[in-house]
This record gives sequence, structure tokens and C-alpha cells, in this order.
Amino acid sequence: MAEQLDELIGFLESPRSDVREVAVGYLAGFSSPASENFQSLVTRADKLVPKLLVIAHEAPMAANSALSILVNMTTEAKVCSYFADDEYLSMVIRLIVSPTCIVADLAAMLLSNLTKAEPVCRILSLLKNSTSSDICNSPLALDQLTDVFVKGMDKKYNKNAHYGYLASVFADITNYPYGRRYFLSESTYDGKLPITKIMVFSEYPEVIRRGGVDSTMKNVCFDKENHKLILDPHKTNMLPYILLPLCGPEEYETEDMELMPEEVQLLGDEKTRESDSRLRATLLEAVNLLCSTFDGREFLRAKKVYPILRELHKSETDETCSDLCYRAVQLVLGNESNETKTDGNDKPDADTFEEI
Repeated sequence: MAEQLDELIGFLESPRSDVREVAVGYLAGFSSPASENFQSLVTRADKLVPKLLVIAHEAPMAANSALSILVNMTTEAKVCSYFADDEYLSMVIRLIVSPTCIVADLAAMLLSNLTKAEPVCRILSLLKNSTSSDICNSPLALDQLTDVFVKGMDKKYNKNAHYGYLASVFADITNYPYGRRYFLSESTYDGKLPITKIMVFSEYPEVIRRGGVDSTMKNVCFDKENHKLILDPHKTNMLPYILLPLCGPEEYETEDMELMPEEVQLLGDEKTRESDSRLRATLLEAVNLLCSTFDGREFLRAKKVYPILRELHKSETDETCSDLCYRAVQLVLGNESNETKTDGNDKPDADTFEEI
């Protein structure tokens, strides 16, 4: 079988496009991680990756097969390491940002596998790509990906792509300080914070898109020095988009509701909470992170987050979410000492707080 694989790989460089298409189609059949030949492909990644990336830019059927192989192979971390390369990453980015590319979503899926590797995230954070009149006037690859993610909702940018997997890319890159810095810094081409462009999808119907957005919002909350910026209603205003998926149809006391963010007031009887317990947990982790600084706790108190957490806790059936909710209440309602007021990294005394 090894000889057959090597022969097929050789055909990927045939001058005839029909031969390349047939060869890559056969290889795609061997690329399932459950296949007995999968590891044989992985060990040949150094030969396969450059050839498959070239074919990914050819006719749609061959491109689909090439990207399907790469998506499967990059479930192995050692294959992702081959993409820690400016040119290879640029080839993937060009497929994603093209408004006519039929395999743009497969390319986005591939990128979401690749960004599980930190070296790839680091290169992506600095990578520049050729500009196009179809997207933002910025050579920065992250700017272009953010732009097509927003414009690509419901296939509005490319009729062949949803771009939901880019949310996973954003979640991966914000695991690192340089990624969080990007999303919390003004874009050079429009002066807006990238996080404000994607956070509006926290209640989007498609779970991959909203799940990645939720994780990105949580990750930027690790930057404690930026909690004021994150919560500033006039600059970022991220709190409502964390809270909205946690809100149900409950009515609140008028004096509490009037102090809540406008976006979570008077939501109506048909309002439902996030159905995925993992995503509720992610959002509650974001709330807890915001409670790790005095400025964050004070803002959440002023915006009457406690009644929202109280009602969530009443209906919560997931143990992890219930514990996270309870912990956030302790931090919001805990007594502040002089030390915690001056040192945002210290937590308040939670010995006395209102029962939820």
C-alpha cells in the first residue's frame, strides 16, 4: 500500500489536470482518521501539504478533495506544524476571503484546525495578505478574516460559504495575549475594535458561529487591565452580549431593570436562554473573569447583574453552570475591603451575601 500511496502522491504534480483530479480523489478516500491508511498519509505530510495546497486553488472538485484531505490530516497536531509558514497560511487565507471560492468554508474549517497550534496563531496575528475591493482596505489577514466573518453571515458575501468556522479561529487566537490585543485594539482602517464587530453574534442561531464568539468574548476577559475598556458602554459595551444569552423572559423590579443595560431590558415573553449548557458555562466564566477586578465588580453591581444571575440560577439544570452562577453571585455581592478596592486582582469577602 505504501508504494501505491507514493505513486498517487506523485500524480498530484502531473501536468494534466484530469490526472491530478483523479489522484487527489483517490487519496481523499484514504484520509479519514478511521482509515487504516490514515497514519501513512500523516507520515507523508511533508510531501502532501504543499501539493494539496496548490490543488486547493484549482477546479472545484479537485479543490474539495484536497481540502478535505488537509482538514482530516490536521486533526493531527504534527501536521499543523507544517502550516507555521507565511506562504502556506496565505494560500489558505486567499481561499477564505475570495467572494467566489466554492471551497471557502472548507478552507475556514482547515484554518480552525490549524489555529489549535500556537505557532500558527502567532504567524496569523502578523500575517499580511493582498487587498481586494471586496473586503476591508487592510492588508492584515486578521482584519480580512473578521470582515468576511461579519459580511459572510447567511451567505451574504459568498453564496457558497457561511464562515462560521472563523469564530473558532478567533477563539483560538485569543488564547494568547497577542490575539486578545488585536481584538481590543482599534482597527487601522475603520477605528473600531474587532471584538465589537463579532460580539453581536452571541445569539446567532448557528451554534458554531455563536459558540466561537462566546469563547472569544470570554478569552478577552482574561486581560484584567482592559476590563474598563471591555465594559465601557461607549467604546466596547460587551456586557449586554454576554448577558443576553443568559436572560430569559423574566420580569424584574422596575428599579432594577432601569439600571440594567438597555439591551437586556423588556425582552418579552418569548425570550429564551442559550440552550447549550457548554456555552452558558463559557458566558458565566466570562462573568466570573469580569468579577476578578474591582472595576469589573463595581460595574456589574451598578448594572444590576445580580437579578439576572438569580433568575438564571433558578432555572439552571446543569451543575457546572449552577456552580459558576453561584460563584459569580458571591463575587458581585461580597463585601469589599480597602485592599480589594485598591488591588483589582483580589477578591471581595464573600462571607456575607444575599442568597440566590
